[in-house]
Amino acid sequence: MSFPQVYLSRPSVALPEQRLDNDEVLRRIRAAFRGDEAVWPIIEAGVRTVFARCNSRYRYIEADQEKSPGMFASEAARTCLEANGVTPGDVDLLIYGGIAREYFEPATAMEVAARIGIETVHAFDVTSACVGMLEAVHIACGHFALHPEYKTALIVSAELTRRFLSYDIQSPEELVHKVAGLTIGNAAAAWLIRRDPLPAGSMRILGGANFSRPAHWVLCQAPIDGSFTSFSQELFKLNSYVPPELVRFLSTLGWKVTDVDHYVAHQPSDHMVQKVLADMGVDPERAVRIHHLYANTASTTVAMAMHHLFETTTVKPGDRMVLTGAAAGFSLVSIAGTWQQG
Repeated sequence: MSFPQVYLSRPSVALPEQRLDNDEVLRRIRAAFRGDEAVWPIIEAGVRTVFARCNSRYRYIEADQEKSPGMFASEAARTCLEANGVTPGDVDLLIYGGIAREYFEPATAMEVAARIGIETVHAFDVTSACVGMLEAVHIACGHFALHPEYKTALIVSAELTRRFLSYDIQSPEELVHKVAGLTIGNAAAAWLIRRDPLPAGSMRILGGANFSRPAHWVLCQAPIDGSFTSFSQELFKLNSYVPPELVRFLSTLGWKVTDVDHYVAHQPSDHMVQKVLADMGVDPERAVRIHHLYANTASTTVAMAMHHLFETTTVKPGDRMVLTGAAAGFSLVSIAGTWQQG
């Protein structure tokens, strides 16, 4: 099966109104602290050290506990449709790729479709940690190859941390497993995929790849009835998988790593994004870095980074782009293409 000729739109994003800085996060941890006062300086120093290493400064957190991921994703979806002159009735395929969900059934994609006024559509969810939205793009391309009648796909995600983000840290041992959650923020995002270039510009998708090492599945978890935990140091070591896999993937397109104009990557930290490029011998300035602005917004970070790229940089016709993200599991998903003007 050959890769279909499809185009990915510029993303649309949505953010909560409430922005938290590092001091506010520490204030919330302090307010929840009930342990030995002699231990508090150790916890505070540990949190500040992680924030400094990641370059975490701000994150947006939804204060409205009644807002569902479907409601949040619908905000970005409507904006994406309007920005590209696409009506809800044009959408043949809708995939929700977020971690956050209000319920096990029905699919959150069904809620999004109903909220934005789609009456008939092929809709379902993809769950793949922080690469869920990229995996949804990958899967949508497969559906375009299988269904010639499909003309338009809408890819959406929304991340709301709610009870899964814990400020209840009572010891240095708990800090080790919970501190990564303090670098997480909320956001919603949407992309369109169409068979023809979009008027506002689009990326001609040339290929996609998934690389997984499931033996590492225990290192990062968001339990159904618990709070997010991560063995961050061990998880970050898995970044060594990324450079060789990106080299391999790009070689299938006849590209060298230095041929790419824009690396649009998942954002667990500014340092990690820069290190991956440096390890490949690529100028780190070719990577979009937004962790300091929004923190790690999980499955929406690549779309958020792509949005920031277009807001701050002139992307020229023919520019080569790689969208890539690593996630708990361990999985790495990459999508590559060239930018086309409308």
